[in-house]
Amino acid sequence: MTRIRFAHTLRAELTKTFSLRSIRFVLAGAVVVPAALGLASGLAFDPTRRAQFPLESHGFETAGFGQPIMILLAALIVGTEYVDGQLRTTLLTTPRRGRVLGAKLLLIGALSGLGGIATTGASVLLEHAALGAYGLSPTEFSDGMAWNLLGVGVNYTLIGLLAAGVTILARTYVVTLIVLVPLVLGMTISLVGMIPALRFLPDLAGIQLLMPYPGMGLLDSFPGGIVMALWTVVVLSLAAILFRSRDVSAV
Repeated sequence: MTRIRFAHTLRAELTKTFSLRSIRFVLAGAVVVPAALGLASGLAFDPTRRAQFPLESHGFETAGFGQPIMILLAALIVGTEYVDGQLRTTLLTTPRRGRVLGAKLLLIGALSGLGGIATTGASVLLEHAALGAYGLSPTEFSDGMAWNLLGVGVNYTLIGLLAAGVTILARTYVVTLIVLVPLVLGMTISLVGMIPALRFLPDLAGIQLLMPYPGMGLLDSFPGGIVMALWTVVVLSLAAILFRSRDVSAV
């Protein structure tokens, strides 16, 4: 019976999410932007500089541009209910807040992770197709590229859940966008050479899950992913405590 009830809650979250035009636009952007960037990068490829950029990494450079879109997606899914007061109705009709929160996080994690794999995979395919004779055919894609694509999915899942947690803590998506988007757009990576401790921040810790960044003193992909996951667990734990304890009238 519990599984049925959770399924109903998850279905309600799905309905609310896809009924919002803003979220549908963001999802469309998540598909179009990385694919368009990959295609443009492939068409602009300079064969004389091919040795400076590993062939297997082509297409994965667009993954960083998809992160802000996933942050926006997660922030909107959580934050719009605070703006229009819908969360009060949700909590009154579904008193078990843990179930509501679990359904939200499952939805955000699935959309972020699967979205990252799908959009980056499309970008890789399009960029290599645009490279023509200099690119790889799908049958030539290596196991390393498959693992890299899985890493993108893990990174996107964690960044989406982290954005959801920050939004719950702040009760507004504005704070989430102000705090997280500048980080993933390169604010910290430009300073990590001067302040090595910045590599333990969540955005830099997991950045090599997206693609290799050699010679920058960053954490390797596996330990970096662990650090990023720990950040996510801490933020979500705090968010869960507040979500379960706040008075309905306060949301």
